[in-house]
Amino acid sequence: MKKIMTIICLLLLTACSGMSASERETKKNDLDNMAEKVISDLIKQDPELQKKIDKSLGYGVANMKVTKVPVIGAGGGEGVFVNSKTKKRTYFTVTRLDIGGGWGARSYKILMVVDSQEVLDNMKGGYWEFNSGLEASAGTASVDNSLSPVDAGFSLYVLSDGGASATATVRVINVQVNNELSSP
Repeated sequence: MKKIMTIICLLLLTACSGMSASERETKKNDLDNMAEKVISDLIKQDPELQKKIDKSLGYGVANMKVTKVPVIGAGGGEGVFVNSKTKKRTYFTVTRLDIGGGWGARSYKILMVVDSQEVLDNMKGGYWEFNSGLEASAGTASVDNSLSPVDAGFSLYVLSDGGASATATVRVINVQVNNELSSP
């Protein structure tokens, strides 16, 4: 009897752990609004960006937070990817692990404008990215010099929110579709 009660409790806890429909819609709306604001703010800085977005296969916007102590850093975020042709929105989560020198914590938004069908296809199932780079930020000013292939099939734009950091790291970034938010 004790085992049966334990199983029932676990099943009830598991059933309650997902988002309700209204929580899911609120979360999706929050991510959509964040993405619109980020794009608007970046276009104010670079009016030509709107043309790049309009010509792209799609774009993704993520809200990120990263903390770095002398050797190890970690961070993550979440966002939305919009397929330019179908207008379908796919919600995703990002995790990031850094190894290298540096110190700090910062939050930022990132816009990824996709020009390659291969990158677009990878967005559907999630992907891993390995790169290295130098980052420095103080408040809303930042410099990010990541080393990626010359023809990566996408362009990145960063909008710093705040914090302070200076790092030189190699990093692993994992992007996964958030099925709970992306399902109809």
